[in-house]
Amino acid sequence: MKKAHPKIDIDRLREIGWSLWDPIGLNGTMGGWKGQPFEDEYDTYLVKAAGMLRNRSTVDEVVEYLFFIETQHMGLDVSANEAKIRASILNAVEAISEDPLIWCDQ
Repeated sequence: MKKAHPKIDIDRLREIGWSLWDPIGLNGTMGGWKGQPFEDEYDTYLVKAAGMLRNRSTVDEVVEYLFFIETQHMGLDVSANEAKIRASILNAVEAISEDPLIWCDQ
């Protein structure tokens, strides 16, 4: 019998992502992200980051992935605040990595 793929708790992942990693700065608009049309804005990146961690990528590799997303894919200029931005990404990645309830193995 084939084992079912684990499912991600997207609400929990969003809580971590929006509180620790909001590169565009949307969270401060319109009273926060919950229930807003943009609440799924970062889902693709956060789900991939969580999947990378689950598949044994290092925290540093996942930080580099999200840094690439922010600087290359989104095209944001982070040169003046690179250390602060990397620290923010690291906090988000560590929180995802350490949360035992992100994945539901049902």
